[in-house]
Amino acid sequence: MKKKIAIVTGGARGIGAAIAQRIAGENYHVVICSRSQQEIDDFIKTMSRLKLQLSGLVTDISKFGQCQRLFNFIQGLNGELEILVNNAGIYGPIGKLEENSYLEWEDTIRINLLGTVYCTQLAIPIMQKRKSGKIINICGGGVGGKDPLARFSAYYTSKTAIAGFTEVTAAELAEYNIQVNCIAPGAVNSRFTVYLISQGRNKAGDEMYTKAIKQKKTGGDSPELAARLVSFLISNKANHISGCLLSAKWDKKGELSDSRTFTPNLYKLRRIDNRNFWDHE
Repeated sequence: MKKKIAIVTGGARGIGAAIAQRIAGENYHVVICSRSQQEIDDFIKTMSRLKLQLSGLVTDISKFGQCQRLFNFIQGLNGELEILVNNAGIYGPIGKLEENSYLEWEDTIRINLLGTVYCTQLAIPIMQKRKSGKIINICGGGVGGKDPLARFSAYYTSKTAIAGFTEVTAAELAEYNIQVNCIAPGAVNSRFTVYLISQGRNKAGDEMYTKAIKQKKTGGDSPELAARLVSFLISNKANHISGCLLSAKWDKKGELSDSRTFTPNLYKLRRIDNRNFWDHE
């Protein structure tokens, strides 16, 4: 039998590592990528005791040629690509827009948005040929909520675009039995948290800086929340869900799993909360 293959970008640490471990534990050969060979080696070594099927390749997803190399790599694994998790991302410049470096802004768009676009574009022909597939995009904190992330304009803009991109690609790929969704993982302690704190209160603003300090002290949300939601979405139990923005923290699997009562319009980018958005279909 051919291996079941999943790609997790940025899968060597943080949320990506939790997702990669979870999927690998479900009998997938998981290919992770990172810009650091050391991170890849460290993660695979840590996972070796679990005897999981893992491979890794240094990849800068902001460069289309390197994304092509990643997809060429999986062709040699004697398997079929069934899952793509677009997880890799950065915070980008923090602070008032007029004080941001335009080069850092561009870099954020290239990594967070275009990296997702490149990998999705390369995965589509493979999944179309199989007439099935699951694509999960990691959206960002605050997207779909009532409060925009002031002083995080590059990050918030790129992640909002990913939510829209998810809806469009889901509509395009429905006829091929390919489901595309994005998830908000919650306030997970990660290198993002450390980076935000390092930028200081003046750049991040009082509210976000205070939240980050508190989150670091209390531990934040577990990355396992995102891993469990991804595990559900890649299963056949979620074949009726596509084009949705889902919260790993707030959306309950019980509300999502019943195809007879599931209401997709409540899980779109347009969702604010139950007071400001209602499903009229």
